[in-house]
Parts: sequence; structure tokens; C-alpha cells
Amino acid sequence: MQTIALMLLLAGTQVSPAPLAQVPAPEAPAPLDYDAAKALADRDEAALPQLGSETLRASQTRLLERATDACRTTEKPKAFTVVLELDAKGTATRHWRNAETGLARCMEDKLSRQAFYVPATAPFYVSFEVTFTP
Repeated sequence: MQTIALMLLLAGTQVSPAPLAQVPAPEAPAPLDYDAAKALADRDEAALPQLGSETLRASQTRLLERATDACRTTEKPKAFTVVLELDAKGTATRHWRNAETGLARCMEDKLSRQAFYVPATAPFYVSFEVTFTP
């Protein structure tokens, strides 16, 4: 009988486990407009060491050539810039452009679909400035 009384005593004094801590949901990236994204790209590109800068430029050139081939148009060319936010794998997670031409929209679409440069830190912002000379 003492055993039963001891078991009842232990059962009555059992402490309930603490509720599980809730892990907060990951925060959505802060909204950026084109100008803020371009400023981040200028900052990130300027901070690269020479070798990193050369590697980035070579990767950008190859990607830009492929996008240009895919986006041929007869519209009058107008300068534009596309900015990409890259994650740790080099994948574009967000993108912006500063022109509403068909060529700018097409180039933004093509440039943002292919990983081309794996940054040392993420997010990493990079821009493609497209100009035309007569």
C-alpha cells in the first residue's frame, strides 16, 4: 500500500513540461526599390578584391551575351540597368530594372533565371548596365 501511495504522490507532484518554444518565421526581405538595390550593387561590386571583380565581370559578360542573343528586338535601343540580388548559391532571389522597354523586360527575365556567380557573402547585389552607342 505504501507503494501505491508513493506512486500517487509522485503522480500528483509531477511537473508539466514547459510548452515548446515557437520558432519565429523567417522574416521577409525588406522591400527595396530600384535605386536602393542599385546602391547596394554599387557597394558590393566596389568591395570586391581585384580577382573577385575580374571573375564577376567575366561571368557577367557571358551571361549578358546569352541574354542579348535571346532578346533580339527591332525597337529603338534605350539604355537600362538590371540589378540582381544573389543568394549564397548565386541564384537571383530578387531583381529590378529601371526601364519599361521590351528589351529591358526580356533581359531582366533572362539575367535573373541563371546562376552565374557564387558570391563570398550573401545576399550580394550586382548590376548589369546596358548602354548603346551610335
